[in-house]
Amino acid sequence: MEISNELLIDIMAEASHRLHSEIKVAARRGNLENYLCTIGMSDLISIYTKENHFEPLPNGKIIIFGDSQISESEIHGILKTYSIPRDRVELQLGYNVAKSYDFKKLQYNPNYRLILIGPIPHSGESKGDSSSLLVTLENSEGYPKVIRMNNGNSLKITKSGLRSVIEEQIKIGYISYL
Repeated sequence: MEISNELLIDIMAEASHRLHSEIKVAARRGNLENYLCTIGMSDLISIYTKENHFEPLPNGKIIIFGDSQISESEIHGILKTYSIPRDRVELQLGYNVAKSYDFKKLQYNPNYRLILIGPIPHSGESKGDSSSLLVTLENSEGYPKVIRMNNGNSLKITKSGLRSVIEEQIKIGYISYL
């Protein structure tokens, strides 16, 4: 089918607008790398990581916060299937644990690679001037990558959700495994 230049320009403008919006949303949610991979632009990740002055170690710890639908042993079992040893995982489970956790110890700490967040309170000691703890972690310089664990509209730590996140992070090469 032949397409006119005018129509092609209109389509390109609309596609560009949509792409800009989706990239902004992915960046806000801490999923920019995943999104760039899904649209075939993973080569742009190197530009993204160069601008982010802090890069944690690829074999750094994975820390999980929030009220979990699965037990600690189930979490360790799932991670073991991906050859991620217990000593690379820190669990801060329970709804209110994050409220008093000193998140500043994660800032610019290269030993932490990934923060997975389930249901946690909005407010806490490390919140600062932000509207929530989660927003502080996502928008402050020097924190490891933050991923919201959810099942659609709400934060939730589940077996399938954990598997999905870990598989994706391994697939894009963000976390290393044995």
